[in-house]
Amino acid sequence: MQNDLSAIEGLLACPQCHGELRCGEDAVRCSRCHALYPIQDGIALFVQCDTIDVDHTKPADQTSEAYQQNYQKDQSAATYNAKYRDRWTKRISTRREFGLLDRMLRNQGRSKVLLDLPCGGGRLSPPMARYADLLIEADVALGQLRYGRIHGRIPTRQVWMTASGFHIPLRDSSVDGTVCVRLNHHLPTEAEREQLVRELLRVSKRFLIMSFFDYYSPKNTLRRLRRPFNRKPSKSTMKIRELQRLARDCGATLVEYPAISLIGSGHRYALMVKDKA
Repeated sequence: MQNDLSAIEGLLACPQCHGELRCGEDAVRCSRCHALYPIQDGIALFVQCDTIDVDHTKPADQTSEAYQQNYQKDQSAATYNAKYRDRWTKRISTRREFGLLDRMLRNQGRSKVLLDLPCGGGRLSPPMARYADLLIEADVALGQLRYGRIHGRIPTRQVWMTASGFHIPLRDSSVDGTVCVRLNHHLPTEAEREQLVRELLRVSKRFLIMSFFDYYSPKNTLRRLRRPFNRKPSKSTMKIRELQRLARDCGATLVEYPAISLIGSGHRYALMVKDKA
């Protein structure tokens, strides 16, 4: 089971200095800052322990650092993926997400290269594979990537790497599109959520599909109303107007934002399309 990084060598950029990367048999090296990124079990390791934080001076960022450690181990990743496979509520959610992704990707036409970040164990790879010649499967969790490589069964060519959504090891406009599902709502600060969107749009040439937890969704509204009584922490949410502003700042347009479920879920899928030059 090979991971032919040479297929995307021309798309890669150092996550530390954005320099040109050269792929070797056992490692990837930056020609500018000489950073060395090992290749382990066919997976290029571009994530350093401190790359997921936006500002180390803020205590809230420790939550992001802790989230990075989730599913690094193979057993943790297997448990997570089994949950989506075995629970009927998760299976229903996956079917709905398959439908949304299939429609959105079909409307954007065929892509040479799609970035799936975070790819997890490859739960949403099948609908992406129908519309791409090559999938870059990226995640901060090595356990998830190993799970995906072992259990994934799609015909489309795949390249695997660890990567932070804040420092993606790709050049500007290097992939046709990016799919980022179930990450934004895990980021505890507004600055992190905004930086993620900007970084995803930076590497995307044509479009970005990204899930987010809608501040005004019925589920979050109910949570906010109950909070004075149950003291549950607030969700990490975004507002549609925030996404519209971010898209505009990055030379894109927020085209649509359908909900996975109007009642059962607060998540929406946002489609942002880059403006033509």
